[in-house]
Amino acid sequence: MLPFLRELDTKFHRTGRVSEVQAFDSVEAVLGHPLPADYKAFLMCADGGETKPPLEHITFYPLDELVPRRADGQPDDTLEFATDGSEGYAFDLRVGGGSASYPVVAYPLGDTTREDLTFVAAEFRTFLEIVQDPGARYR
Repeated sequence: MLPFLRELDTKFHRTGRVSEVQAFDSVEAVLGHPLPADYKAFLMCADGGETKPPLEHITFYPLDELVPRRADGQPDDTLEFATDGSEGYAFDLRVGGGSASYPVVAYPLGDTTREDLTFVAAEFRTFLEIVQDPGARYR
């Protein structure tokens, strides 16, 4: 198991797991972008779910909800993968597309412009570290 996923069971309630690597193919085809490898590893351990107390409550979407949720309205060139109820957390698909490593950004739910995007983490792995230990943001 990848180091950033070791403590996942103690901090996260998962609703399932992506069991076949091929499951990512159709989502990536619709998006026109590959998903980050660290995010795929996460989905193979936890395909949707939410953080456990005392962590900030964040709901992560399962793979099969990523594309349909785009119809709810997201800023251009982002892919929302989680929410805390007031903000959406998304990959900024305009950055790092060739490497499939996208920064994580946040924005107010319902906002469909890029004006209010705020940088959260350089990659999904770092985002998970911040979720598990908010002090990691400042190290």
